[in-house]
Amino acid sequence: MLKRIFNLSGDDISVRQAYILLAVTTLLWAIGIVIARAVHDEIPLVGLSFWRWSAATLILLPIVYSELKSKIHIVKANLGLLITQGFLIIGGGTLLFYAMNFTTAINATIVNATQPAITMAFAWLILGDRLKGIQMAGIVSAFVGIGIMISRADWHIISNFNFNTGDLLIIVAIMAYALYSINIRKMPKDISPFTSLSVIFFFGCILILPFYIVETIYVKSFPVSVFNISIILALACLVSIGALIMWNLAISVVGPGRAGMFVNLIPVYGTILAISFLDEKLFIYHVIGITLVGAGIFLVMRNH
Repeated sequence: MLKRIFNLSGDDISVRQAYILLAVTTLLWAIGIVIARAVHDEIPLVGLSFWRWSAATLILLPIVYSELKSKIHIVKANLGLLITQGFLIIGGGTLLFYAMNFTTAINATIVNATQPAITMAFAWLILGDRLKGIQMAGIVSAFVGIGIMISRADWHIISNFNFNTGDLLIIVAIMAYALYSINIRKMPKDISPFTSLSVIFFFGCILILPFYIVETIYVKSFPVSVFNISIILALACLVSIGALIMWNLAISVVGPGRAGMFVNLIPVYGTILAISFLDEKLFIYHVIGITLVGAGIFLVMRNH
């Protein structure tokens, strides 16, 4: 059953179904952020991230084992890239979760929505991709939105560089995601995406293992309970693997441009969930930030 799901292609779903998958995917991403914020007092968040990705790796490996074994030479030939991708996606995900110790879920989901604009900016700076004027305006709009968010629209915070640690960590995490996205075009075509992901997840987990050990020794160990294990499995199956399957399927049908527009739903979902379940408050700087980020993404993706 699982192998059938992993082998689905864009030919198996309609455009309408692809849009539904995109809406569900962004909802799952927002849920992951809200969960991390909700449990940050009880569960150490580096540990939560480590076990989430480790569980996802263990779920993937039996499914892709045959191909991995037969094409191990391709993996070895691309080992540097795969390790780098593991560092970026797992490192970025760990930073995002760790940031929930310091900032709100609403802030996190709004800043997280700037990923398409930041990816476009990095593609321009690093790869030399050409940008139109309207896309440059979109990038500027998104970054202004970020600035308003992390400064709480308070000039004293800007002048004193007294920014929230969590918000700054989220920006670094989003930059890691953007670099990961740029490197996707370099990924080997001779092995399936999920086989590549299993290797990426594996090395990513190894790279964050030292940070997990330090957290366990000096901060807090991961509390083993049925509830906490359930959270790990939910994040691994739904947010790490399930969302990725749906995202890849949908992109194969509607393309990355139209798919990227659905990132706008992350702050919408995140704000509703955070207010409903975490009793967080919506402030005017959130509204301004959402507006500018949304406008920026629209302009960036409009002619992409």
